[in-house]
Amino acid sequence: MLDAPKDVLHRYLTRGREALTWKLDGLTEHDARRPLTPTGTNLLGLVNHTAVCAAEYFGVTFDRPFEGPLPDVDADPHADFVVPADVSL
Repeated sequence: MLDAPKDVLHRYLTRGREALTWKLDGLTEHDARRPLTPTGTNLLGLVNHTAVCAAEYFGVTFDRPFEGPLPDVDADPHADFVVPADVSL
């Protein structure tokens, strides 16, 4: 028997968040922001990207738009990977 789509989505999102949390566990602020790829991607940027995608997607899906400002990914497709200096672990 197949799981309900809601259960599959919940399990998928939970596992992704757990994996990100595990990778950040014990890191210093410097290490979380340190680029680890030639593109400049860092773990804290991945967390920010994940949060922005969830806020946008679920806001539209459930007609409950996120009330705070979101990065303008139309102007800069990588804007949601940039974490402001005043945001920390």
